Amino acid sequence: MYGVTGEEAEPLRELARAGRQRGRWSTYRNAVPDWFRQYLDLEGDASEIRWYQPEVVPGILQTEPYIRAMNATAHPRPNDEDLDRTVAIRLERQAILRQDGGPELSFILSESALRRNIGDVDTMSDQLRHLVEVSNQPNVSLQVFPFDAQTYETASFNFIILRFGDDAGSDVIYVETFTDADYLDRPDAVRAYTRLWDRLRAAALGPVESRKLIRQLADELAR
Repeated sequence: MYGVTGEEAEPLRELARAGRQRGRWSTYRNAVPDWFRQYLDLEGDASEIRWYQPEVVPGILQTEPYIRAMNATAHPRPNDEDLDRTVAIRLERQAILRQDGGPELSFILSESALRRNIGDVDTMSDQLRHLVEVSNQPNVSLQVFPFDAQTYETASFNFIILRFGDDAGSDVIYVETFTDADYLDRPDAVRAYTRLWDRLRAAALGPVESRKLIRQLADELAR
């Protein structure tokens, strides 16, 4: 269990055990590394997800053309079968955006994630319009961290805060690296990331302003 020891790890172990018992993602075993499969189970159990992403659109908000365009430049490049599995996984995960009783989802995206061209103009324009559409859902909050906002040295990487019910003591922080991931539930780590999230949210544009900016960027691409 990455970054977790002793009694503090028990809530995370219980959640992971429950996920393994369901085995929902076993169909995609070859396309999902073990360290990420655990996250998928936690994501499915969470009552609230807070997601900060500085460089690209978060996976569960990506359109299929955007997913395929991202993987077109991957190294090594996946074969067609593996790419189809990757697409299927991400699209299946998006069910939590619409399901009854699903989690509350809050996203903070850096402006660079919106301006970074992935694929052709149509791919990027459609992706931005998809973000606008999703952000209108009652269980989704989407904010943009603009270029002219106060920056934080520790905000150069993405992280996800997963909450499970009202007990903050069960929160898990997910931090992904290039080939691995850390799962943190130590109280000091949870507090640090929660404070960072609060600072980022306060510095970001509000949901209405963010939606306006995203729509504006989509319109600029469509001209």
